[in-house]
Amino acid sequence: MKIGFLSVIDLEIAQIKSRFAPERVQIFKSKEALDEAIGDLEVLIAMNQGFHRFTVDADNLAKAKKLRLIQHYGAAADITDIETAAAHGIPVATAPAQNSRSVAETAMYLLLGCAKKARTAQRFVDQGKMAEMICGELGGKTMCLIGLGTIGKMMATMAGGFGMRVIGVRRDASKDGGKIDGVERIYATADLHEALGLSDFVVLVLPLNAETTNIIDAGALAAMKDDAYLINMSRGGNIDRPALETALAENRIGGFGTDVFWQEPNDPDDPLLRDERVFATPHSGGKSVEAIRGCVNEVHANVMRLIKGEPLHNVANM
Repeated sequence: MKIGFLSVIDLEIAQIKSRFAPERVQIFKSKEALDEAIGDLEVLIAMNQGFHRFTVDADNLAKAKKLRLIQHYGAAADITDIETAAAHGIPVATAPAQNSRSVAETAMYLLLGCAKKARTAQRFVDQGKMAEMICGELGGKTMCLIGLGTIGKMMATMAGGFGMRVIGVRRDASKDGGKIDGVERIYATADLHEALGLSDFVVLVLPLNAETTNIIDAGALAAMKDDAYLINMSRGGNIDRPALETALAENRIGGFGTDVFWQEPNDPDDPLLRDERVFATPHSGGKSVEAIRGCVNEVHANVMRLIKGEPLHNVANM
């Protein structure tokens, strides 16, 4: 079976190649390289990091005459046009929940980094100075989770351990009976601005799609408290960057923590990174040993199900 892996991350490339051995996995590090070979592939494993939404688009899929499965590495499938794939009869599957705890823990790390002014503190250490700074606590503060999937639910539990109040925003506020353990109130997306105005920390843990692109825009940022922090664990495209830059420049939010960028890998000369109120990680939220092992094993298991003619797990488009 001809298997390809679309990824720019050497760590996961090595893990996938090892797990599938002795089966050969062809590696593609660009859309252009994939485009030349997709016509011969039967399985495409796709990793979202480093690629834009719909990298695997209608043009690619029209050439994929032999493709039987697009298996995403991780919970999201935003780099694949899943509706067009469905129209071609190609199932698109994900590997959900394998890296959720790792991502949730990284989000809490970013919350703490922002609240405790980690970059300023590190500068004082580097300069051999005492802490001429004031930081905040998480206890008693309100965290708003935009997105209440597995990661959001884990974060609600973790935040409770810090004594935080948790509210949430989701498209269908009545889902799960309108109740989630550890979440005091769930708002519909239409009431996003109301929830933002109540929050000290706003955390994005939702997919990127047509509805959620720039969900945090100038209006949303204006609705936030001027000392609130925005944390992005989703995709760069969920935030209107010029609006964020303006809000930071005008001191209308307290700071920004992010594990994702509008361009990946990020530009080390990005002016946002010169601001000590910006605390960032290099899309490393899902990089725990446990998360990588879980994702690799689930990807391999689903490809084996295809080979054996068994029902696929976690198909997103059929």
